[in-house]
Amino acid sequence: MMELENKNSEDIEQKKLELLEEEGGAYRALPGILGLIQRGLMCLIPLTGILFVFDVHSYFGWSIYTEQYIGLFLTYVLVGSFLSIPATKRAPRNRLPWYDALFALGGFPAGMYIAVKYPELAMNLSQVTPASTICGLIAMVLILEATRRYVGGALVICVIIFVVYGRYADMVPGAFKGYSMPWDALINYLYLDPNSLLDQISLAGGIALAFLFFGQVLSTFGGGTQLMNFAVLGFGRYRGGSAKAAVVGSSLIGMISGGAITNVMIAGTVTIPMMIKTGYKPVLAGAIEAVASSGGQITPPVMGVAAFIIAEYLQVPYAEVALAALLPALLFYLACFVQVDLEAGKLQIGSVPPSAMSNALSVLRSSWTIFPCLAVLIYTLIIAGMDGSSAGLISGFASIPFLLMSKAGRGQFWRRILEVFEGSGRMAVNMGLLIAASGFIVGVTNVTGLGFNLTYALTTVGKESSFLLLMLAAGVSIILGTGLPTVPAYVLVATLVAPALVEMGIVPMAAHLFIFYFAIVSNWTPPVAPACFAASVIARANSDKIGWVAMRIGILAYIVPFLFVYSPALILKDGLLMILISIAFAAFGTFMLGVFLVGYLFQDVPWSRRILFLIAGAGLMFPLGMGKLSLIINGIGLVATIPLLIWEWFLRRSAKLASDNEPLLGSPVTSELVD
Repeated sequence: MMELENKNSEDIEQKKLELLEEEGGAYRALPGILGLIQRGLMCLIPLTGILFVFDVHSYFGWSIYTEQYIGLFLTYVLVGSFLSIPATKRAPRNRLPWYDALFALGGFPAGMYIAVKYPELAMNLSQVTPASTICGLIAMVLILEATRRYVGGALVICVIIFVVYGRYADMVPGAFKGYSMPWDALINYLYLDPNSLLDQISLAGGIALAFLFFGQVLSTFGGGTQLMNFAVLGFGRYRGGSAKAAVVGSSLIGMISGGAITNVMIAGTVTIPMMIKTGYKPVLAGAIEAVASSGGQITPPVMGVAAFIIAEYLQVPYAEVALAALLPALLFYLACFVQVDLEAGKLQIGSVPPSAMSNALSVLRSSWTIFPCLAVLIYTLIIAGMDGSSAGLISGFASIPFLLMSKAGRGQFWRRILEVFEGSGRMAVNMGLLIAASGFIVGVTNVTGLGFNLTYALTTVGKESSFLLLMLAAGVSIILGTGLPTVPAYVLVATLVAPALVEMGIVPMAAHLFIFYFAIVSNWTPPVAPACFAASVIARANSDKIGWVAMRIGILAYIVPFLFVYSPALILKDGLLMILISIAFAAFGTFMLGVFLVGYLFQDVPWSRRILFLIAGAGLMFPLGMGKLSLIINGIGLVATIPLLIWEWFLRRSAKLASDNEPLLGSPVTSELVD
């Protein structure tokens, strides 16, 4: 039996390693001098970005175009990709094949042509030369091949379709007929124009790189562990405390980890076994972790990389994006909390045992250093109003001395510093690839007039039904998100669909957050659901079953975007009174919806009454911004809610179901570990 358990543990660790490698992208480890070059290049990526963001070159009297830095960054991305990402799963991981060496060398003309020649090219970007065409074609081929290796063929096929459309757009019949360009002019535009590849990849080389650096500092020096310690301390002593701690801790780690799979593997190794031991079924434990890990990207004040890109698109301070996302995120996690608490009551699950928890003084002593780190980021982003690149880097460097004060952050300082730079470089390569590929689509959309045509076509649909247009946008976001990480999925849909939403009168912030939410929910939406697949490895449960339960746990992420589109008060785009009323109605509606989904309040709720909870919850959550219809439906929900709750309380008392191990929502209880 012991040998079997050891074998299972080894299988899990191996699968975890494979998943983390796939998420991180750079998983070929080269030996000898090539290994030193590989690791040195990864470290050079964030180092170069730091020097450029802090304008170090100006102290030496050097004048450098941003595009020149981006050309150098593109070189790093392409060379690093082919050094690190094997062509296939069967390709060698401990040596560099000759063809990958050639591909890596090809990255130099593709990127360095821009880095060296851009001051001359800037004088006449529309001029097509053989050199720019050849280097542009090399860049395009290498980006697409590296992207195929990293995320598969879906995005590559999408890019190829758009590029072919850019060449033959004038031959497309109907509403999508556009302006076409010869191959050499099209390649030149996609390669050099500021509205195409360069514009998009600058996001990866700037804001994304800085944020990834900050996240790597926290995770490498023990910041993630500290966040989880506080989550367990704050919620572990309540009913269903293990799951509540998982929701809070995973959301906090998810703000900084940069990827759903990575977060599940970091936080889930602690939270999933803890939930299972206290009584949650493996499928439910995996679903809770998958949803909480993915939801960190919508949680202020840090959020994910895509939030910074939203700020760039809308040309607003990041603080405005974070404030707008605050209430929807709170509602999302309220829905998670309500369900895990009611599940705990239904399954008779108590708190985390005292033996598994540290006392408050011990946690404060070991984990207080995470607060100054987050405080610095909040100050630089929101109070000082710095740009995202500077704020992320300053916060990262400022966090190191604080984290060194904790026991978990001490030891092997230089090794950890090397890990921070190397890890940041690996993640920047992956992010750069995906955004570069998306940049070709953005470029074609701009140059052919497809953006205008698509906006017109979708607006025509929206005239018939704005709800239909929103459903279309949600569907496209989820479909793209099944094969792509959040950032490229958001970028694509924001380029293609967001203008139509804004044209229909939807508040721009609401339109972009709408797309952002549905790009995230694809992480736990079957059939792909990568976060659920990662959780299934730890929970030892079927990933498809985890996915369907995760949809129920995270159901509000499918609903809230529609709410704040029709009721902008939920993103703080209305008067104070309307905001307060919207919060109250949405919160009570979320609670009623949770009762319907779980089928439990003070005791089991049969389907006959669960339907009434659904009606009451839907009525309360109906957007307030739709005139008399809102008043009628909200009124029905409110009238239904009060007697329902009173009736359930009466049934509880009459059946004498009140007991110490079934307290009211959120009351402290204790339990022992389940074998």
